[in-house]
Amino acid sequence: PDQRRLIRIMTDNIDRLRRIVDDVMEAAPGSLAPSRTLDASAEIASICSEWARTVGLALGSASRLQVLLPSAPVGVVFDPDHLRRVLVNLLDNAIRHASPAPGGVRVSLTTSNDGAWASMSVASDGEPIPLDVEPYLFEPFHSTRSRGTGLGLYICRELCERHGARIDFRRHDERHCNVFEVMMPRESLTSAEGRL
Repeated sequence: PDQRRLIRIMTDNIDRLRRIVDDVMEAAPGSLAPSRTLDASAEIASICSEWARTVGLALGSASRLQVLLPSAPVGVVFDPDHLRRVLVNLLDNAIRHASPAPGGVRVSLTTSNDGAWASMSVASDGEPIPLDVEPYLFEPFHSTRSRGTGLGLYICRELCERHGARIDFRRHDERHCNVFEVMMPRESLTSAEGRL
C-alpha cells in the first residue's frame, strides 16, 4: 500500500510537470501562429458547445453556461486555435468558481461603438476575486490553487498580444462580478475574402 501511494504521488507530480511544460511551450516565441480573419461569433459558439460537452454540462436555459452572441458574423483578427485556448482557459476558471445556479457563467460577444474592436467576455457569479490577487492575475506562476501551474492567464495574455488583442479583468457590482474581457481587432469578413 505504501508503494502504491508513493507511485500515485509520483504520477500526479509527473502529470503536473507535463502540464507546466506544455504551458511553457505554448507561450514560447517559436510557436507563433499567424493571425487570420475569422467569424468570432461562430468560433465562440463552437468552442462553448464543444467545451460544455467535454465537461458534461448540458446546454439550454437551465444550464450553468449562458452564451450571448450576435446573430450576424463578427469578423476579428486572431488564430482559431489560440482563441480556443484562451476561451477554454477562461471557461475552466469561471466554472470552477461559479455558483451551480443557471447562468452562473456568461459568455458574450459585443462590438465597440466605432466598430474597431470586438469584446468577448467571460463572466462568473462566484466570489469576487480578492483585491490583493487582482494585480497578479496575469503574472506567470501565480496561482491560488495548489494544483494550478499559474500559467493559464499568463498564456492567455501572451496569445492575445500576438494577435494585437488584449485581455483584462474587470470587477462588477452585479451578479457576474468577475469579468475577463478579450478585446480583439475587427476586420470585415468580406474584405478578408477579397484579399484571398
